[in-house]
Amino acid sequence: MSGENNRIVLVLTERPDDYSRDLGRLGLAPHFTPKVSGLLDKLQDVAACGFVLEIDRVMRTKRLERDHLLKVIGSFPLLRTMRKGEDCVLSYLDDLACFASNVKAFSPRRVRCHTRVPVRLNVLIASEDDLDFEHALKTNLLDISVNGGFAYGLDDFAGQELVRLRILELSDPAPILAHIRWRKPWGSPDILPGLGLLFVDIRPGQLDELMTRYITPPERVDPLSENICTEPRTA
Repeated sequence: MSGENNRIVLVLTERPDDYSRDLGRLGLAPHFTPKVSGLLDKLQDVAACGFVLEIDRVMRTKRLERDHLLKVIGSFPLLRTMRKGEDCVLSYLDDLACFASNVKAFSPRRVRCHTRVPVRLNVLIASEDDLDFEHALKTNLLDISVNGGFAYGLDDFAGQELVRLRILELSDPAPILAHIRWRKPWGSPDILPGLGLLFVDIRPGQLDELMTRYITPPERVDPLSENICTEPRTA
């Protein structure tokens, strides 16, 4: 049973208690998150064997996130659910036992859900409470995706979980709120110092501009002449 209990499934829900008993008795280990963005981010860190998705919640998700999710789940076992009525009663749209069987036959895997592309964007990064960017750090984003990017720099914003950044190339200069997912100090072999950032609050127009100009243009030339590693290596 120890092997079965390591079968992690990622569950999109705001009410984990509705699933814990059913999935647990089938030997599955559910990891819960209320947002599609959190689900995709978790899949980069956790070797999963399947998804449990509340379809009504998926349909209320932003189009870009929903499109990415639909591309990812195609290779994983999937259990669809739905909330019904005023009490939001949980209903399973697929057979639980069949889903569990497919999960246990599936090889656990991580997936990078968002393609990262190399860039050289000028940014200002400030702490969350520095609303006027009075003490902002001048630096650069060296890669980017719809989910976040890597900011080069020696300041690790110790003690901060959230930062604000302005990408100077964007037509909309509004600050973007970002979560610091990881830090790399100066001195690590073959890895530049800086911050791995996850966008928490970004305007739809800003995201569309990043997509159009940098992430999925018709043709793009790699602006970086060196093959550098900007994130921690994983086994």
